[in-house]
Amino acid sequence: MRSWFPVAPSTDVAEPRDYQVWERLEQSVVLTRRDDGTIAAWHNVCQHRGARLVDGGGNCPRGRFVCPWHGFVYDLSGAVSNVPLRGSFDPKALDGLRAPAVRVEEWAGWIWLCFADSVPPLAQYLGDIGLELSGYGLDGFTTRRRHSATLHANWKIVVDAFNETWHVPFTHKDTLSDLVRWREAVLRITSPHSWMTIPVNGFTENATGSDHRRTHLCHYLVFPNTIFSCFPTHLQMWSAWPVSPDETVLEAYEIVGPTPPGMSDEKWRRNNERDWKHFLDVLVEDSGVINDFAKVIGSKGFRRNMFNTAESRLTAFHDEIEKLLVDVPPTD
Repeated sequence: MRSWFPVAPSTDVAEPRDYQVWERLEQSVVLTRRDDGTIAAWHNVCQHRGARLVDGGGNCPRGRFVCPWHGFVYDLSGAVSNVPLRGSFDPKALDGLRAPAVRVEEWAGWIWLCFADSVPPLAQYLGDIGLELSGYGLDGFTTRRRHSATLHANWKIVVDAFNETWHVPFTHKDTLSDLVRWREAVLRITSPHSWMTIPVNGFTENATGSDHRRTHLCHYLVFPNTIFSCFPTHLQMWSAWPVSPDETVLEAYEIVGPTPPGMSDEKWRRNNERDWKHFLDVLVEDSGVINDFAKVIGSKGFRRNMFNTAESRLTAFHDEIEKLLVDVPPTD
């Protein structure tokens, strides 16, 4: 939990008094757009006796949420604004009462949450990965499509599956092997994150300039669980959310930029539809391998992962996980 997580497109709570409930990692958080346009995030639990306060999403015209159990009222920031039978409570207990706030920032068209005070601000946390992603102008991109899949494997297995390329000619022989030059991938580690650039047949050799973001497929892992797979004008993004030790929900998004110069809006729409379908076909192939882990996870014939140099991003990822397990702060 000592990380920043992109949890929803900013457009999900675009207008003042819009709200959305986010529920992953055994947490329930209310995201709201306040009247001044800023975003708020707070734990979705009543401070009276722990009831869940808000469900779903939409617009809250009155700017207040009422607990369905005993009627405590919360404003858009999560502060308690009204208490039934106020006189029957200890006044000190009600002073400043609010649902605990969750650290929240907006960046690159997304709402990001952090559950630990010890983690630096988002820009500092992202570091070089943030600088890389900033070059795409993601604030001007739009989330067009979404997909959710339940995978029968630990979330770390799911992340591993997407962070190396040499499974391409085996798992993706029908979808990717003729498209990407996987042997030429250049891997980079920027702790705790990692990324790689991959030449694309029919594109890289015709692209101009020296900026790899304009000439290659660039694949970024924002530690711990989110991948941005970026082309110059569009990308797929997905996060692996643990549900149990052996189950993960993968949530994927198609995010596209403005219509490129010289292309009609209709052709751009068709291209996006084609690319999304191709991404889902690739995901089906990966899911087949990942889901088969459930059949052998308890096998006495497997003891450890054995990573090679082509899997250095996986080695770095598991090293970062190990650091978190060893270096647990006393107050987070």
